[in-house]
Amino acid sequence: MKKVVLPLCFIVMVSVGLLSMDAFPEKVDFSKMFKFEKKEVSDHPIKYSDCISEAELSKLDSIGANFNSLPKGTLFKEINICLEKYQLSLDSTIENLSAIDAHEFLHNEYERCKTIIYKESISEIKTYYHKGIMQICYERDKSLNQTSNKVAKL
Repeated sequence: MKKVVLPLCFIVMVSVGLLSMDAFPEKVDFSKMFKFEKKEVSDHPIKYSDCISEAELSKLDSIGANFNSLPKGTLFKEINICLEKYQLSLDSTIENLSAIDAHEFLHNEYERCKTIIYKESISEIKTYYHKGIMQICYERDKSLNQTSNKVAKL
């Protein structure tokens, strides 16, 4: 019995040491095994921890103007045309970048627009334009997550 206890203690000590050093392969993630965290359910798979969430985007709806009360005229049509051109330009930029660089670019552009909306006193039209850019960035980020997850599974 004494002969079994000593090797068992040695094995336990070595295992604890290896666990603390993260010496096991990445496929075996012991930190996730022992944590009981409640995960949020998303409408799309999030590949990176800093991805744009729909909840974050919906927070911005309360900021700025009530766009339904603004007169819908040629100015809004022109802004929507500018947003469509921006979307085409963004799509061609994303196609020429790797997935990681595209994610970083989208997140930087989203944060740039969010900073402009929060920190600067801008007109309702500019707020509308920047929120449109943020919506486009969210949709492209979501699409990029879905396509990169399909590629990763192949």
